[in-house]
Amino acid sequence: MNAIVTKQASELLQKVNGFSSVNGEGIVSQVERKSLLLLLWIPYLNLQKTGTADELLDGAISSLREVAACAGLGLIRPALLAMRTEIDLMLSWLYFKDHHVEWHYVNNTGDGFKLKKEILEYFLKYYKDFGFRFGILKDIVTRTEIDPYRLLSAHIHSQSLATLPCVYDLKDIVGEKKILGEIPSLAHNVDEYISDILFATFDKSWTQLPPALLQSVRSRFKTKPQENNFFNGK
Repeated sequence: MNAIVTKQASELLQKVNGFSSVNGEGIVSQVERKSLLLLLWIPYLNLQKTGTADELLDGAISSLREVAACAGLGLIRPALLAMRTEIDLMLSWLYFKDHHVEWHYVNNTGDGFKLKKEILEYFLKYYKDFGFRFGILKDIVTRTEIDPYRLLSAHIHSQSLATLPCVYDLKDIVGEKKILGEIPSLAHNVDEYISDILFATFDKSWTQLPPALLQSVRSRFKTKPQENNFFNGK
């Protein structure tokens, strides 16, 4: 093996081990805490599986685990990619679970995937109160990014100076502790964004949701009329 490659691989392993042994458990725990809403949704969502595209929901949950694992190892860009994948897969599941023919076509041809914009437009058209409820929740966010998908996409596409990768040696893929410390906050942005989409989509099943999940959204309303409008619809 090339001596330079051997040296860089060794340095990479040392840096990953060094970061993970000191900070890994803490970051993984923070990501878990900041992703509590999706974790609360999982038992209910599993009951909504239709036998079509169930793998997409499982993949979205797996992506959350990837976020925690990559962040715990100090790998920033893979963690960001996993966050965006988490959103993509959840949206895709919400669409394809009710579209057997389209899902069959995607798997047979590799074509026919739906973009985020297309899926949200579908919700707006066919889910009576989706736009109304999602609009209310957008006005009372606790997250710092209204649309975290947009921020994550900027990092994935890397078409600006602020988002370009900067890796000269293999070990440089391990990020700075300060930047990695922002991952849990981003995880909260993604968690609340996904939860808001789910609340706006599954709008007839309040009594089936965990009390802690309902309380998470009730605590955000600014007035009682706003809360009543959200739960009762137009």
